Amino acid sequence: MVGTAAPDSIASENREAEAILAELDLALAEVDALQPLSDARFLQSHVLYEGRSAQQSRIVDWFADHVGEAAAYRVLSVGCGSGVLDLAILERWHGRLGPIAYTGVDPNGAECVAFEEAFAHAELGKVELDVVRGRFEDACADDSAYDLVHLVHCLYYMDDPAESLRRARDLVDEGGELVVFHAPCEALNDLASRFYDKLYGRPTLFAEEIEALLGRWEWPFARQRVNARVDVTPLIDGPREHPVGRALRDFIIQVDSQALPEPVRALVDRYLEAIVFRDGDCAYVAHPVDAFVIDG
Repeated sequence: MVGTAAPDSIASENREAEAILAELDLALAEVDALQPLSDARFLQSHVLYEGRSAQQSRIVDWFADHVGEAAAYRVLSVGCGSGVLDLAILERWHGRLGPIAYTGVDPNGAECVAFEEAFAHAELGKVELDVVRGRFEDACADDSAYDLVHLVHCLYYMDDPAESLRRARDLVDEGGELVVFHAPCEALNDLASRFYDKLYGRPTLFAEEIEALLGRWEWPFARQRVNARVDVTPLIDGPREHPVGRALRDFIIQVDSQALPEPVRALVDRYLEAIVFRDGDCAYVAHPVDAFVIDG
């Protein structure tokens, strides 16, 4: 990370942020239901959010450095979404790997179409792509085998993350790897988890819970931190309902913020203002992710 340093967990050291979260918990308890993002809105806000974060490029760098030369490579991308990350990874691999059989699976139909359309215009002649529309739990055949199975920011959305993790490892061929990129529950996710838990009706697993789970199962693994930050200036400094700021807010909390009562929306913005750090004229929030590398 460049610019002004940000603590690993701003919220834990920020009494104002902690107080706002306490207010938010009380306010959310009065909200009957949250409005999830439509597939199209999720795609729109996701692309915009990732475009303002350094995290995705650092994940691409990680994959480029992690995977060495191979005569042929079979990959399963769970929660592939629009394929923005996948295509960037493939472009980095393309010059030094042999044929690549790349399968993506995602339940968001709009994102799957975007992946296929983007791939059609990419110059990736050595890649055979198959995009599967559906839930990972239902979509992948039990007899499939891959050299690499990766789950990047997707376990949060699964009905049974632990079972999905077990299933993902079962699909890794001998000598292969399961790679999970998962966020720690630090300042930004102290906010997001309030909405995730209410929306999905269960506690959200973050990197800390993933590590505990792997430890209980006695699966050998390595955990590495990838630091990044996301530029939230339009949300912090712009007009209250700036379209970019609104999209950033929607993606952070994963619900339609316009459907929230005004006091709840105001608390979200106050919290984000309390955890930002400045670098020049821009406002950033720390946006780290942890990589878990698990032998097949």
